Amino acid sequence: MTSPPPGLAPAGEPTPATLPEPATAVPSPRTDSPAVARVIVRLTTAAKYRDVHPETIADLVRREGRTTGDAAELERLVRARLHKVAALHLLTARPAALRRALDRADLDDPQARRDWCRQVLAGHFSTAERLTDLDAFYPTLFGLVPPPATVADVACALNPFTLPWLREVSDARYVGYDFNATFVALGNAFLARTHPECEIRHEEVLTDGHQVSADLALLLKTYHCMEGRRPGAGLALVDRLACRHVVVSFPTRAMNGRAAVFVPRHVEELAELARDRGWRWSRATLPSEDLVAIHKE
Repeated sequence: MTSPPPGLAPAGEPTPATLPEPATAVPSPRTDSPAVARVIVRLTTAAKYRDVHPETIADLVRREGRTTGDAAELERLVRARLHKVAALHLLTARPAALRRALDRADLDDPQARRDWCRQVLAGHFSTAERLTDLDAFYPTLFGLVPPPATVADVACALNPFTLPWLREVSDARYVGYDFNATFVALGNAFLARTHPECEIRHEEVLTDGHQVSADLALLLKTYHCMEGRRPGAGLALVDRLACRHVVVSFPTRAMNGRAAVFVPRHVEELAELARDRGWRWSRATLPSEDLVAIHKE
């Protein structure tokens, strides 16, 4: 695992003082079984999951509820699923420590800002993997698509802290989306000081009826996670995004250091979707990341 940023403690339970207010719990529709309704209430009010959007939890409960009517078994299944979906183990720095460090950080000097952002990005497994390619990442990505006016970063986690590098190649308005309220709060606190025209939204983008609109959507190393949560979810999201271009990326190596053997299958899924819809697609590869661009126009 990636070492935590210098001066920041390893991951642990964040302190309540640093957390945003949780989103309002999603009420169970009248069609929910008693077991499903009970587990939704238990998990959306549990301290361990207070950062996770209630719609994310409710969606998982309702889907797992199709396999069992026993509340105890259902809760066990959903907690196991939440461990994978929320991926809290990938954050290797304490959110509270990150927020305190942000309040003290020198963000006015461009080089100091970049150096500090690198430390923050090292605090999450996914963005830490990108550090060796970070200087080349956005030039490579924007080499695949026309200049956008708006960028939607779906399931952004700590990626808002790459804005200093994004700004080297684009002045697009950046909007991030994440179902983890801690990531949303950290990102917005950073953007308020550095890029006030940008924002992060606490939303669950996979639930029915949700729509994201932008010139360019980014799904950076999250498509395969969505597919793991619900087969077909990542592909369906790419299909329905109201965006002219969508860039999906994959790690070139799995967390165990071996080649990411799942990538060719997902790339072919995206290529087949593009062919079926009459869209173009293109691809670029960095040592740590494989990028696929879907061009809907």
